[in-house]
Amino acid sequence: MANVVSQGAQERGTRTLRAEGALRAIAADQESPERVRRVLEQALVFAGASFVAVYTPSEDGELLCLMESAGVPRTLYGLRDSYPRAGRSPVAEAHRGGRPVSLGPAELAEHAQARRVPSRDFFVTALPVHGDGGGCLLAVSERPEGFDTDDRKCLELVSEAIAFPAPAAPVEGGELPPGAFSLAMDTGRVRVGDDLLDLFGLDPVEFDGRVETLLSLTVPEDLPSLMSVVEADHMSIGDRELEFRVLQPTGPPKWLRLRGRSAPGRPEAGRVPAAAPPRGTPAARRSPAA
Repeated sequence: MANVVSQGAQERGTRTLRAEGALRAIAADQESPERVRRVLEQALVFAGASFVAVYTPSEDGELLCLMESAGVPRTLYGLRDSYPRAGRSPVAEAHRGGRPVSLGPAELAEHAQARRVPSRDFFVTALPVHGDGGGCLLAVSERPEGFDTDDRKCLELVSEAIAFPAPAAPVEGGELPPGAFSLAMDTGRVRVGDDLLDLFGLDPVEFDGRVETLLSLTVPEDLPSLMSVVEADHMSIGDRELEFRVLQPTGPPKWLRLRGRSAPGRPEAGRVPAAAPPRGTPAARRSPAA
């Protein structure tokens, strides 16, 4: 029996060490647009979570808004894309109190929102994310016992690895990161880096700053999905990712992959990481996800 217990403890310790190693490897690339998602995915691997997300304060500080998530659809658990910062949700209470908050099926059933939840037998743990930007990590487990001690330790490691500086407010005329754009939903004016304009075949000097100019270069069949990013009445908090084609002066259309994010009180922001080759070529089939 002693050997079995010792072996179990060693395996649990090894799991924590492996989580630390994986998170250190991800942290080595702080500039990667996929960093937060990749960090969250470690909670699925090492803590046995079925869903995990990070919420951050809105610009006015009234809400905690979904920034990134991984795992099964959050709607299975009735989770929202934003919560009042002063409310009674696990996200809000963990953020305000600066300590983890865990709820089991019995406690979750007391919430009115639980009546609309397809899945009932699950556990929720929320942990504060400490850093200049603040925030909260939310994880869900469907295992009968929920998160055990070692699972919670791995979740703590994930919450520490997520910590990020508060996003700086966009500066008019300031430089954008490579492959990024910023769209003002109220005016339709778009700021686009020279590298991105080059993908559209536009001269930075001649570009008029109108989102309609970019849309006019899109293959008509791809416009409906692209409009979901640039029309205010189609917006929802969180990430959107899609592929679309851009017409070229000569040759076939160019495939681009776009990933965008909207947040309350902020302009739409996004990134077109790379131009993909025309579909059907071996290179296009091997192209990694953005």
